[in-house]
Amino acid sequence: MNGFLSTPLTCLAAAVILTSWVGCDQPGDAHISALKEAERRVDAGMNILEQWHMDSVSACRERVAMRFKDLDWLVADTSLTFDVNDGQLIGDWARARRYLKDGPTRLAMLKKQGDLCLMQIGNLSDAIRTGATEDANGTAMDETYLERESKREIDLADQWRLAADETARLLTLGIELERRAQMSIDSLILAKRSEWAQAISNPLIE
Repeated sequence: MNGFLSTPLTCLAAAVILTSWVGCDQPGDAHISALKEAERRVDAGMNILEQWHMDSVSACRERVAMRFKDLDWLVADTSLTFDVNDGQLIGDWARARRYLKDGPTRLAMLKKQGDLCLMQIGNLSDAIRTGATEDANGTAMDETYLERESKREIDLADQWRLAADETARLLTLGIELERRAQMSIDSLILAKRSEWAQAISNPLIE
């Protein structure tokens, strides 16, 4: 008799457990993992940006700009000659200026946008975990809504990370070029200033 009753009781217990598992699922649960991964990518990008100090980038940019004030008028003077090596050096300096052009602005903007990404991902994840049914505007937060918003936040996080990586790449190129070419560009400017001064002090007499 006991053996006969054990089978339906066991099945009932299993059914109750299964029902409780199903009942624990919240709309949007399937997106939590992807949101966490997006959050991790943004966090990693923020750590990369923290390695760059806006004051240092600004100072490097100013050094490049200051030397271009000399280069611009020296190159414009038709009495001075520049060989191929000079042109390559000036080209490197021009690339450094381009890489660093709006570096401090990009850093500040990306840091703000990164904080916003993290906040929005966190808010959406919390809403899913707590089983929120409406957003701040009173819109129903059903599975369709949460799938759409999760995709949106993940796409924004991916776009932000691409921008952060590209900014770090450009700043690295600019600072390395400035460091590598600084002594050579200073020597070139000094030599051309001397050449210009000699031409002024010894004009050709027709």
